[in-house]
Amino acid sequence: MASLSRYLAKLLRHDAPACGFDISEEGYVDVAEILEEKPQYTEADVRKVVNNDRKGRFHLRTHHGRLEIKATQGHSIQLEKPDLTPITHFTEARTVLHGTSSSRWNAIKNEGLSRMRRTHIHFTTSESGARSGFPRGCDIAIEINMEKALRAGIKFYTSENEVILSPGNSDGLILPKYFKSAYNLRTRQQLQI
Repeated sequence: MASLSRYLAKLLRHDAPACGFDISEEGYVDVAEILEEKPQYTEADVRKVVNNDRKGRFHLRTHHGRLEIKATQGHSIQLEKPDLTPITHFTEARTVLHGTSSSRWNAIKNEGLSRMRRTHIHFTTSESGARSGFPRGCDIAIEINMEKALRAGIKFYTSENEVILSPGNSDGLILPKYFKSAYNLRTRQQLQI
């Protein structure tokens, strides 16, 4: 099922339009159409991937009698109506963390966090149970000063699977001036911003 999960993540986040799939304004694709392209899998396999995904990366719905699936976050595809809840006050997300590797730290502390080819930068609200904001192998946590960032007009949202997302500024960045702190996850040593 890992190969199906990887396929679905790539398709639903990045490739659906280029591969000729109709995608709804919220990001849903018809499961039957996906299975036509991947006949080695069944609807039960798709349901199993969704139900067993601890990160909550996928969501299923029945729409007009058809089973549809979408990725809950991580898109490079620009969706017309992503299902995101705006964060309007810093008290709604008091701790907002982004995990990265020490090899990227010098660039990040100088240039800021970048959404790169995706539509959002990913964050989590805690180290424990971290989801998309802490990629595998990260050893540095960056905490965002939400009060300062929101006051400056930077948008933040909560996804369906409770990942905090931000498109960053007009250049797709969250500049270092919005970092509250940064520290090594293993040693807890504070890093100079």
